[in-house]
Amino acid sequence: MKSNPFNYTLLAVGVVAAMGISTGANAATPNTTGGVSAGAAAINNVATANYSVAGIPQPNVTSNTVTVNVSETANFALVSTVDDGSIGDDTAINQTATPGGTTIFTHTLTNTGNVTDTYTVNTTGNDSPLVTIPGTPDYALGTAPVTFTIVQANGTALTPAQVTALNGQAQTGTIPNGQTIRLQPGTRANLSYEAATPAARNGNDKGVGTLTATSTFFTTNQPANATLVNENQTIVRLPTFRIAKSATSTVDLTAATPQITYSIVVTNATTSYSADATDIVIRDVLPAGLSLPNGAASDVTVTGGAGTATISTVGTRQAINVAVADLAVGASRTIAFTVNVDKTQYTAANSSVTNNAEVYDKFVGPVSPLPANPVLGTDYDILDSTDSKIDVTRIPDDAGEGNGAGIDSPGVTSFTRRAVIVSNPTTREVPPASGTASQATHSTLITNSGQDGEGTNANPLTFTIADGGNNGAVRPVTGPVSATYTPPGNGAPVTITLQPTVPDGNTYTLNGTTLPAAQFPNGIAPGGVLAINYKVSSGNVTTPATTDDAAAVGSTETTIVTLTPAGVGAPSATTVTDTTNVRGLALVKSQALDETCSGTVAASTFVQTALNAAPDQCVIYRIQATNTSSAALGFNLNALTISDLLSNFSAGADLVANSPATSVTASSTAGTPSTSSNAVLGTNYTLVPGGVGTLTFKIKIKNDR
Repeated sequence: MKSNPFNYTLLAVGVVAAMGISTGANAATPNTTGGVSAGAAAINNVATANYSVAGIPQPNVTSNTVTVNVSETANFALVSTVDDGSIGDDTAINQTATPGGTTIFTHTLTNTGNVTDTYTVNTTGNDSPLVTIPGTPDYALGTAPVTFTIVQANGTALTPAQVTALNGQAQTGTIPNGQTIRLQPGTRANLSYEAATPAARNGNDKGVGTLTATSTFFTTNQPANATLVNENQTIVRLPTFRIAKSATSTVDLTAATPQITYSIVVTNATTSYSADATDIVIRDVLPAGLSLPNGAASDVTVTGGAGTATISTVGTRQAINVAVADLAVGASRTIAFTVNVDKTQYTAANSSVTNNAEVYDKFVGPVSPLPANPVLGTDYDILDSTDSKIDVTRIPDDAGEGNGAGIDSPGVTSFTRRAVIVSNPTTREVPPASGTASQATHSTLITNSGQDGEGTNANPLTFTIADGGNNGAVRPVTGPVSATYTPPGNGAPVTITLQPTVPDGNTYTLNGTTLPAAQFPNGIAPGGVLAINYKVSSGNVTTPATTDDAAAVGSTETTIVTLTPAGVGAPSATTVTDTTNVRGLALVKSQALDETCSGTVAASTFVQTALNAAPDQCVIYRIQATNTSSAALGFNLNALTISDLLSNFSAGADLVANSPATSVTASSTAGTPSTSSNAVLGTNYTLVPGGVGTLTFKIKIKNDR
């Protein structure tokens, strides 16, 4: 109740007037009860009588005068009857309001005096001295007609006499704003009116207005105190949804059936203006390329309370709709499901998918069934989405997207299709002692046939170059290796040097540090190829002439290159085995019998077995030096000298003068035949890979034995 301005408690305001014969009126003044008193003419009454005696009229007789002083008291009270938990009866605070709806306020107007009084009733959108809302209210409640029912002051029905005494005043009805109602003493009017909330208002918006009653009696006698005020306040209460969506963070698209598991938790967050949510729909329209395994509601589970799932179609995409009849303030629903991924939809490098969830609500009535393309104002009034660009949350900014109780988070999944392997096993050849100049170079290819960059900080690669351990005289060279990168589309090759993880080691790491950003902005890009060029040595590299360390011609060794990817969705390690064969000079000596010493024999007569010769017969020796390296992989044998000591045959035969001769196969260079004091020589041959150099000479069996 709005208190009397003279006393800020609930007081009856009285007016007392004395009435008598006098027609004069005293000035209105406050009395001790907070009312006012007014003088009125007293009622003076004298009785007269006449009579006769024995038929003779007697003189009229006049009685004494009696005086009646009439006392009138005007009192009234205006009380708010809304139970809002506040102290006092002149305000109704924090009454729930809905955008576009109305809030009902109830009051009683009681005539507590002893005179019938008439009251002017007004509703307004004004503030009053009773305002308890900090700051300026968001909106005014405005004016509205007031409905009434007149009952006794104690709330019981009027007596028949009181009904009769209404004297034209309706017992029930509506008071247009600014119109009047007349009340008898001891009666009251139960008043109510609906305060409208504009449709554009949002959660936590507040409204204020007043209901006033002005006494006609007071207006006449003490106008300053003629009006009592009750203040009414509303607060827009709406659900504040918080959507937390989680998803499998990374999915490997090389799997036979890649899947994503989703969980959506929708909470009606607790705020000072929260309201229970009823008949809402939680929707997830699956992005293109995602689908439920069975395409049915059975793929979806709802926990935390009741919820009915249905599956619909929005365009070409599946939509999961979960109708929730009631979500109390502070309550949550959890929706879980798994989807299959169409890998053909996500072939771009570093592809990902963001899946949003939405909550639809109406101020009044149910949302379900939700159409494919809901219309604001028809199918929903509130839309909260993890995609903030389409939100219609109707809550304060400080509670919406990005902060506050209503913060939302979508489900984001990154896809990997990592396919990176080592390939191109190679076979190379080295001489028995390679030194540094004749080391074999193997080129192992690291090929990225996936859709993500490789050799990055997120997707690092490690490769090792390990000795096969079969031939101690042949081994890979440790330390830095050369790497040649060919970008996708046969771009210009780039060659860099890679250092091992430890000095003189055989393990190497490819990442954002070891691969220069200028040449490798995305590591080894999809379709890119990195050739690892490493060397294999033989013999003693420092002192190749140390023949004890040389590898045997014809021997072999393997080298195993292993590539191990790391990071999310890393494929399995792969290996290649390279082979290094030891090639060099093969020397074969054969002989043929020249019985007549003519110097002409058939090539087929040369043998490596024993011959039977007689004195004065001749034997032709043939020494063949072969470069065993291959034409494709080999190397030249330079400065070759073939020698045969005279002491090998001088005891039983003599060298035939001018018989030494040299020859070579095509592309090689023949040596120069000569004779020294102790040997037959062919000097300075050059043999190409596969080339053969020959030294022949003839001896004659001595006849002095």
